[in-house]
Amino acid sequence: MQIQSHLKNHSGYTLIEILLVLSIVLLTTSAIFQITLTLSEKRIIDQFFHQLILDIEEMQARAIENEETIFIQFNNDNRYRAQSVSSGEVLLEKNFPNNIELDIYSNLKRFVISPKGEVSHFGTIRFDTPDGGKNLIIYIKEGRMRLVEQ
Repeated sequence: MQIQSHLKNHSGYTLIEILLVLSIVLLTTSAIFQITLTLSEKRIIDQFFHQLILDIEEMQARAIENEETIFIQFNNDNRYRAQSVSSGEVLLEKNFPNNIELDIYSNLKRFVISPKGEVSHFGTIRFDTPDGGKNLIIYIKEGRMRLVEQ
């Protein structure tokens, strides 16, 4: 008799208890997944802009070293390329990540780097990202750059 009463008291969990535990696990998992996804997306955006600045600086160094003029262009199909003016050789061509787009109102979409490393045009290259707009400001002459978030 004692065994039967003991079994009645420990017969298992109710449906409400199971649903409550499952909902807590689901909420916790989805919150962690969302935070991880957001951090990963931000890291991709930061890496892209860091690499873009390094690519432009590399083209400046190449122009000085080889005493050649290099043309850099940002296309509306979300890619950029660097090309030697004298030989026509494409030195660099890269696509933007999927979540970054070139703003159509960007006032600088192409510029030339002289054999002295100087930039022919100055202005702002605007990008649209999930975090908002980012501007890559290129200054006249030396071609110094600064990344500004909107």
